[in-house]
Amino acid sequence: FANLPKRIKNDKIWNKFWRIVSKPLIKEAKARVPQKTGQLKKSIAYFRTKKSKQYHGAYVGVRFKGAYASKDKTGFYGPFVEYGDEVMFWGKGTVKAQKFMKPAWDATKAQIEKDMIKEAEKTMAALIKQDAKRLKKVGHLGY
Repeated sequence: FANLPKRIKNDKIWNKFWRIVSKPLIKEAKARVPQKTGQLKKSIAYFRTKKSKQYHGAYVGVRFKGAYASKDKTGFYGPFVEYGDEVMFWGKGTVKAQKFMKPAWDATKAQIEKDMIKEAEKTMAALIKQDAKRLKKVGHLGY
C-alpha cells in the first residue's frame, strides 16, 4: 500500500471525481441561466485546461472554445451576463447583471461538499480493493 499515494495522483482518477461531483452545479446553473436563445445554457459544462490538469482540478462554467462546431455558437458572452454591472463594456457603459453561476454555487455548495466526501470514500475504497487484489495475486514484487 506504499504506492497508493502515487495512484491517487493519477489525473484520470481526479477527472472522474470532479466530473461526478460537479453534476449538481451544472444542472443548477443551467436552470438559473436567463434564456433567450438557449445558447448560453447549452454551453455550461464541466471542462479542463492544461493548467487545471496540472493541479488535478477542473472548471464548471460557460465554454468558450470548442463548445460547438460553429464559432458563432459559443458561450463567450456568459461573463457579460454574469458580471454585467461590475465592468465597463467597450466604453459603452454597463448592463444589468443577471447572475446565474454564483447563485447556483450558493444553492449547491452543501450538496457538492457532501458528494465530495462520499465520492472520495468510494474512490479510496476502490483503490485499496484493487491494491489488495494485486498484492494477493502477485505479491509485493508486483509493485
